[in-house]
Amino acid sequence: MFTYRRAGMFVFALLSFFPALVWGAEQNGRRYSLEEILTIAEERNPSVAIFRANLEAARGALTAARAYPNPDFGIDLGRGKARTEAGAGYEREYQFEVGLPLEWPGKRLSRRKTAEAQIGVSEQESDDFRWALRAQVKEAFFDLLFSKRMREVSQENVGTAEALLSAARLRVESGEAPALEWIKAQVELGRENKELRRAENRAAVTKTGLNALLAGALNPDEDITGDFSGTRRDFDLPSLIEEATARHPQILRQKRAIEAAALTGLREWQSRIPDLTLRGGFGEEIDKRSYSVGLSLTFPLFYQRQGEIAAARAGAAKASAELEKSRVELVRLITQEHQNYQSALDQLKIFEEGLLQQADEVLQIARVSYQQEESNLLELLDAQRVRRDTITAYYAAQLELETALARLERATGGLP
Repeated sequence: MFTYRRAGMFVFALLSFFPALVWGAEQNGRRYSLEEILTIAEERNPSVAIFRANLEAARGALTAARAYPNPDFGIDLGRGKARTEAGAGYEREYQFEVGLPLEWPGKRLSRRKTAEAQIGVSEQESDDFRWALRAQVKEAFFDLLFSKRMREVSQENVGTAEALLSAARLRVESGEAPALEWIKAQVELGRENKELRRAENRAAVTKTGLNALLAGALNPDEDITGDFSGTRRDFDLPSLIEEATARHPQILRQKRAIEAAALTGLREWQSRIPDLTLRGGFGEEIDKRSYSVGLSLTFPLFYQRQGEIAAARAGAAKASAELEKSRVELVRLITQEHQNYQSALDQLKIFEEGLLQQADEVLQIARVSYQQEESNLLELLDAQRVRRDTITAYYAAQLELETALARLERATGGLP
């Protein structure tokens, strides 16, 4: 009977390596991969619609810039009588006039080019936001994946604690161990159940955060699927900086902004040249009929748009300064994220090149020693905690690598 009880303890210890629970909720509903989640985000995120509307507004401004001024029409109706004729009665009189504005060609051309440059600014702003959104979604996706892994680890730990509790009860009942050992096993099970609840709460919170980026596209029974598979490459930092400063949306946006500011200054300078208005009219009075053709203009005598020209120059200087600032900030950010990526990669290699295996070996030795009554339950629990902490740190290192990679991609505007 004694041998049978010890065999039962070995079976429980062996089963403790596997998760004790199977989450039925995760067996229903659709599972989305990272690429599918990114597609949903680009379609459903509310901010995407804002940038799309900004782009449409810029295109509408271009349509307005291309338009020609509309003519104006005027008509005067009245009644009058001749003062030179005694007893003359009132008769109908009218005056009809049409005016056609003749805009200075350079003014319209500069206005159109300015609007085209503003479209480029809006397009680059939209592209920059998409890279930022991709980075946010990736971070949220892998954060949720990490939470799910932590929940699985907690499930396994609960199963292990339950198996140890059963083994401790058998040892206590057989007189091989004091009652304190069973109490310690109960405390350990309670602790692991608490950690499981905490892991479940974290998984729910991180899923809510990801779903917020998707505008609530994920239903309660839907989830994600995937694995930590971050790119492991030795990126050349100078090449990353060179490519990013040439094609990053922030840099391209600032260049278009400089172009738009310069064209705005040209438009304001052209605006000093007055527009002509060609006018023609036809009128009929009591004693005469008249035709008229003429030109009118506003002569810039007192004000020649000095304020607008000064503001345009200041805008161009500001855009140039912001371009240089963006370049400096981009170099700093790429260097920082590249270093974070390398650090995360080095840390992950430490786990994969021996630390995980060492933790498993320590636990195996502690389990065999406990089964052979060469160590107590406390030593076994310590070994299990070391292994659990090692696995947790390993998943955290994987999350750090994925996060660093997503941020590096965001900083560079796309990795080669």
